[in-house]
Amino acid sequence: MIDWMSFLIVFAAALVSAVFVVALYSLGIRFLATPPPPAPRADGTFEPNGPSRDDEDDDVDLERPVWATWAARACFGLSGLAVLVGIFLIIPALHFW
Repeated sequence: MIDWMSFLIVFAAALVSAVFVVALYSLGIRFLATPPPPAPRADGTFEPNGPSRDDEDDDVDLERPVWATWAARACFGLSGLAVLVGIFLIIPALHFW
């Protein structure tokens, strides 16, 4: 006989952990795509939509803020740690105690 409550608990845990890992990883990618702060004009105001750009001159060497780089690294590290904890919980040979 199938214990449906245990099945639902395992299903919910797997769903929540998968959403958690994917959300952290995608948030890390989003932090890596953070643009640099806009440069002010001579009068101290900012351009509303950033500087106009030509498709031929799109460079990817723009400096993102340092906090965005560290936030991306933290998100990637936490998602990797969550994956390693999941692997540890699944493989009984890793349970030393």
